[in-house]
Amino acid sequence: MMPPLIWLHEDCLRASHNLFDHAPEAKAVFIWDDAYMNAMHYGLKRRVFIYESLCQLPVEIYAGDTATSLAQLAQDGRDIITGKTANPALKAIMAIMRENAKLSAIADVPFVQMDSPPDLRRFFKYWNKAKKHAFSYDGRP
Repeated sequence: MMPPLIWLHEDCLRASHNLFDHAPEAKAVFIWDDAYMNAMHYGLKRRVFIYESLCQLPVEIYAGDTATSLAQLAQDGRDIITGKTANPALKAIMAIMRENAKLSAIADVPFVQMDSPPDLRRFFKYWNKAKKHAFSYDGRP
């Protein structure tokens, strides 16, 4: 049986993400999808940040449509492991992939423990709530 494939996306770009613990023998890939990045309105600085993060990871970078590229990479029956995300576009790609492959999304350790679900529509709203917990020594505001 082939080892699983780790699909890294921008919400799990770090070597300490716990998805690597689930399949230490797996090959990690990132799909550089210009159409997706354009649809997400990623500018040059965001793309450079993603690329520089990838340069620090044991990952192979492929260019093309994410779902098509992942399907080709997993065509030999490999399972796909990726990180959970709140991003609706990435969730849609995961749903497409689940139609023909076994895809598992592994939750990350949260940056902060919050009392209620965060508002993820705008970073400023999230950060105003999260910083109270992120910088308190004992986790209380």
